[in-house]
Amino acid sequence: MPATDYRVDLDGMQDLIDKAAGLEKRIEDRLTEIQKRIAELHITWAGDAGQAHTTAAAEWAAGAAEMNAALGDLRKALAHARSAYHAVGPTNYDMWPQ
Repeated sequence: MPATDYRVDLDGMQDLIDKAAGLEKRIEDRLTEIQKRIAELHITWAGDAGQAHTTAAAEWAAGAAEMNAALGDLRKALAHARSAYHAVGPTNYDMWPQ
């Protein structure tokens, strides 16, 4: 393809958007499950080790949630770009004499 050709795969972009949304949901569900298991674990786990684990688990969960939020931001940016590319095609076509 020459350097002057420019193509956008709207279906491919939508596929990425859909996959990112699915991954976000799976991560969110998994984080909820992990938090539930940690809470159950700490019903019987006390002391310094239990507190250290609670602190470490909270830090890990915050990092995982931040990563998932970044994935959401990326998905939204991709959706915005797809929308813009979809809209520009007809606009460019209408600019050429028929």
